[in-house]
Amino acid sequence: MAPDGPRLPQTETSSPIVCRPGEGTRVVTLAAETTIKVRPDQTAGAYAILEQLIPADHGPPLHVHRHETEVFYILEGQFEITLGSQRQAAPPGSLVVAPPDIPHTFHNVGPSPGRLLLTIIPGRFAGFFLDSDGVDPNDRATLKTLCARYDVQILA
Repeated sequence: MAPDGPRLPQTETSSPIVCRPGEGTRVVTLAAETTIKVRPDQTAGAYAILEQLIPADHGPPLHVHRHETEVFYILEGQFEITLGSQRQAAPPGSLVVAPPDIPHTFHNVGPSPGRLLLTIIPGRFAGFFLDSDGVDPNDRATLKTLCARYDVQILA
């Protein structure tokens, strides 16, 4: 047992993870540049951490995850986040937790690109970003199919 209590085996990593500026796997999904900073295979699937650069007037469609909690930390820009029926401003420094089964989305409402840090728990859904790299953001059928692989439903 650890000095501060038992550890959860699924959150153990075999070694420290360091991802410097400019490092990580870069993909483009829904017009946003995403850099996967921590892959789920580095954390035994427990989580993944992504940095996203979201163009002005962009964001994903309203959707719902059946298994993942998403934690959004706004680094730069002006975002609006919808959780269920509640819509609220999310300026830099805001942290938002979207649990499973609650429809959510975010939108960059500012005049310039915004950046956010996204933690996905568990991390399997990070695979969606790899799978959808380069898919036309207007190709809803393909995006819905890719989301379905991860038990995520696009609602709008």
